Amino acid sequence: MKKIEINNFFENFPVEPEQQWALLEAYHQKYPASHFITFFYLKMLQEKSPKKYELEKSKLLLSIYNRNEFHASKLEYFATPEFMEDTTNEIAELVAQFQQNTPKIKFDPGKHNADSNLAEIGEIEDIEFISETLAMVYAEQGYTGKAIKMIKKLMLQNPEKNTYFAALIENVKNSINQNQNLEENNN
Repeated sequence: MKKIEINNFFENFPVEPEQQWALLEAYHQKYPASHFITFFYLKMLQEKSPKKYELEKSKLLLSIYNRNEFHASKLEYFATPEFMEDTTNEIAELVAQFQQNTPKIKFDPGKHNADSNLAEIGEIEDIEFISETLAMVYAEQGYTGKAIKMIKKLMLQNPEKNTYFAALIENVKNSINQNQNLEENNN
């Protein structure tokens, strides 16, 4: 991750995080189209207020020239001890709360039947391939019912080709009639 020191870009930039934030916010309001200021404003917003960052990032990232650089960089201005201490305390409090109230999954025998085999009960998905080529193969092999059923499904999937598929169904039905006539003549 590329580290960018904010003091290299701003002259006499304050040391205190709140002053830094106020100054960058003022710059952003004064120069909203500046790639340079928007870059630093968004980076600071990302660390200072993640919720506000999520709300504003979609429109503000548009004014940043190199978004890859934005995502691959980390600013080095929030490393003041007070800010790090506040963040560390918040995280420690959250971890302590989680450890005190650890969520547990409760087993309710009334809802679960120990005698049932869930593998047998599970629904097996029947995958059906639908294509015009497969329908024609079915028709040629004599499975005309399957072919017509598949073509009808294709009609539902592609309503703009209804006339084409209707003609295809007629062709399949005609081939059935021709095959029946051939069998009758051979007998």
